[in-house]
Amino acid sequence: MSSRRKILALYGLTLAGSALWLLAAILAPFFASRAPRLAAGLYACFSPFCHQIPARSFALFGHPLAVCARCTGIYAGISAGLLAYPKIRGFAALRLPSTRIFLLLSAPIALDAAGYWLGLWSSGNILRFLTGFTWGVILPYYFMAGVGEWLLSRNADGEF
Repeated sequence: MSSRRKILALYGLTLAGSALWLLAAILAPFFASRAPRLAAGLYACFSPFCHQIPARSFALFGHPLAVCARCTGIYAGISAGLLAYPKIRGFAALRLPSTRIFLLLSAPIALDAAGYWLGLWSSGNILRFLTGFTWGVILPYYFMAGVGEWLLSRNADGEF
């Protein structure tokens, strides 16, 4: 398989996976009143990744999403970053974003978390979502570069 095809396949699988992950988090409340076992399974899938505190989560259908507002923002940001990836990076070469861009997009979530831990403020769900979204947007660029390089380093036998 050519390098470009490997990168395109990685991109397609990553985009589909991130969309399904976000959709599962959002659909958990829908299933809570219609298919409780399915909903319980979805909530359980997300519990290792998120505290799932209802007061810090958006709600649909009278039930909280399977993840908090910040995690919802991160997952939505990952999907948005992936949608923008072809226009921003393309598929010709893999390269990491600059450290400056990473720090710029990481600053809001770091400042918000630090302010909370220091007892300076407690953010509402909208701000948590926005700081998570901002950080999530940059993450696919690191994932694509890292996993893409790994895929490209493999020869036809599947060895490195």
